Amino acid sequence: MVRINPEHLITFASVIREGGISAAARRRHLTQPALSNQLRLLQATVGEALYRRSGRSIVLTGPGERLYTEAQRLADALASAEAVAEELAGAEAGLVRIATSQTVGAYLLPAIIASFREHAPGIDVELESHNSGHVLEHVRDFDASFVEGQLTAPLPPDRVAETLGQDEIVAVLRRETTLAQKRSLSPRQLAAQALIWRESGSGTRTQVEQFFRAAGIQPLVRVELSGVAAVKEAVRQGLGIGFASRLALRYDRGPLVGVALRPRLLRALTLVKPLRPTPACGRFLDFLRSATSALANRP
Repeated sequence: MVRINPEHLITFASVIREGGISAAARRRHLTQPALSNQLRLLQATVGEALYRRSGRSIVLTGPGERLYTEAQRLADALASAEAVAEELAGAEAGLVRIATSQTVGAYLLPAIIASFREHAPGIDVELESHNSGHVLEHVRDFDASFVEGQLTAPLPPDRVAETLGQDEIVAVLRRETTLAQKRSLSPRQLAAQALIWRESGSGTRTQVEQFFRAAGIQPLVRVELSGVAAVKEAVRQGLGIGFASRLALRYDRGPLVGVALRPRLLRALTLVKPLRPTPACGRFLDFLRSATSALANRP
């Protein structure tokens, strides 16, 4: 009688469902060598080739198709059992993994998480910050994701988007400069200045580029930096004018000031969540909605 390790079947189903070993390894929280070894052991147990590589894709063989159907049933049954167990355990304990854009991760969520821990000390929240492009590429690796701006690509079928509030991109200047005294700044006023750009993949950079492109202006970019903190420091050092969320300046009482752009550059604060969040995740998201409600009607 052939005995198959259930973990190997679930790994096999994950590789086919995710479309590759690297994506499945992230999903299963395994190293690629460990995952590849599970596949080798499964094929050795079955005694048949279950798949073949075609470029970067994986194509099932005939035996692989038959086994995948059963492997996916097992994976679905396990997921359902885990969901029931979590519901029985309630929402008093658990781990919630959140991915956010750098601005939200640095200037909005830390205070919310600190307050949440007072209300739910048994629930741990892990926060990872990346640029918006990276966050949206890996939404299935986290319990929820939070970015600025509208989504431009379709989400996986088990994820949905929800708008929690509104953010604004502003020009960041040293307080003593002439332009810092203006109520707003147009693309033409900014084009003659040395500008500080965020890294490629940043949602802020994408929208600021569109701001200048709509005016038919090619700006002078002096410095390109990764992260909001680096942009703010470069402005402090007199390297030019940067762009950031107004959130990044709301606690700043130092030499920096945010000036609105003309036309204003508003964007949504978007939450990407699972269709069926765990009880712990659901409790955190309810708290997050309450904490960000003041941002929902920001003009």
